[in-house]
Amino acid sequence: MSTDLPLSRSIAIVSTIAVLVLGASSVAIAAPRAPAVTPPRATDDLRQTSSLVPLTDLAAQRILLSDKVAAAKFGTGRPIDDPAREQQVLDQVTTLSTGMGLDPAAGTRFFRDQIDASKVVQHGLYALWGTRPKLRPADRPDLTTEVRPQLDKITTEVLEQLKATADLRGANHACDIQLSGATASAARHRHLDRLHRDALNVALRSVCTAPSRPTNGTG
Repeated sequence: MSTDLPLSRSIAIVSTIAVLVLGASSVAIAAPRAPAVTPPRATDDLRQTSSLVPLTDLAAQRILLSDKVAAAKFGTGRPIDDPAREQQVLDQVTTLSTGMGLDPAAGTRFFRDQIDASKVVQHGLYALWGTRPKLRPADRPDLTTEVRPQLDKITTEVLEQLKATADLRGANHACDIQLSGATASAARHRHLDRLHRDALNVALRSVCTAPSRPTNGTG
């Protein structure tokens, strides 16, 4: 009697061995890969906290609100410069900065630039509306109930970003490059015209300066 196995049985045995070997190999190869998987959301969050984009976008949002500030004041005799209101903003920034562990000097320095940027927009719009009456705003927003609550919300968010980006905002070339890209991104995203782009540059002029040491706040 022949001792050779039938062809079909031989094929079956070889196939079984191959499955076992390949299966073991797959487990051995695949096992180390699992810990390296990073959830997309975590990656996005990391990118946001290590970027100047959120900070520049908030500055752009604040600049656009300057249109409403101008519309609220235009034709009422109220001056663009409002030292009392400006001091209120800076006092609020000092209090919030201290509470969240951000050096108040860094916060107030940045917000002085925001105030100056707002004035750039207001002066520009006043000049435009003075010569082209058809472009004057049809509605007059209420500064107290409509505009300032939005500005206050942005103030808190800006201070949070100033703290989160403290390590990035040094007086160095790397910060300048990142700020340039973030500024261009914010201008495109918010569809800023020349006037508002000029104001954005004013608003961000102190971003790349040597950050002060954070204080021991309770925020």
